[in-house]
Amino acid sequence: MSPNALKKISFRKELLRKLVHLMELPVLIVYSVLRSTFGDKVGSLALTLMLIILLELEYIRLEYKLELPKAIDILRRHERDNLSGSIFFIAGTIIAFAAYDFPIALLALLMTVFGDLMSALVGMKFGRYHVYKKKTLEGFLAGLVTNLFIGSLFMPEYIGVFASMAIVASVVELFTGKLDDNLTVPLSAGFAGQVMVFLFQLKIADFPSPVIQNLFKFFGF
Repeated sequence: MSPNALKKISFRKELLRKLVHLMELPVLIVYSVLRSTFGDKVGSLALTLMLIILLELEYIRLEYKLELPKAIDILRRHERDNLSGSIFFIAGTIIAFAAYDFPIALLALLMTVFGDLMSALVGMKFGRYHVYKKKTLEGFLAGLVTNLFIGSLFMPEYIGVFASMAIVASVVELFTGKLDDNLTVPLSAGFAGQVMVFLFQLKIADFPSPVIQNLFKFFGF
């Protein structure tokens, strides 16, 4: 098989992987709804239950060496004999919501989802200048721009906060090697944002910006 054909297959697999990772968005929505309706504790319990279920499924997969059909196999090589990224994302979600203010944690997790998505896809499709291992400058810049855009939607009045989070998220994603960026990115970005809040004694509204509120109203939420 030619290098171009292999590259196309690799890109399609990564695209499928990232599309599946968008399923992490309902996790954030469910937590936000439960938190708003029943409080932090119930939301955290729901996330913990989800983590327990995923851990049990991962135990079965690893213990019995189950293999996914090739058509839906989105695991990376290092995940075949180890925990998958979904475990680290849920663990990172629990820690972020427990440690940081709700808007900070939510923004950090959204940057993890969308920033990583754009960084990986742009890097694989258009990347030419390698910066660290297989990661490229083009992918890094795509992730950074995406993170800044997400931040501007959620916290347009706090440029310093979302800009620092976007930069940290992109840099950490770039240099995360053997660790899983589903854990390192939200914790690092959230920490940066929370430090900015403390340093400048900011009081960030519990719900995201009016831009997001209007989007919710438009879709009937």
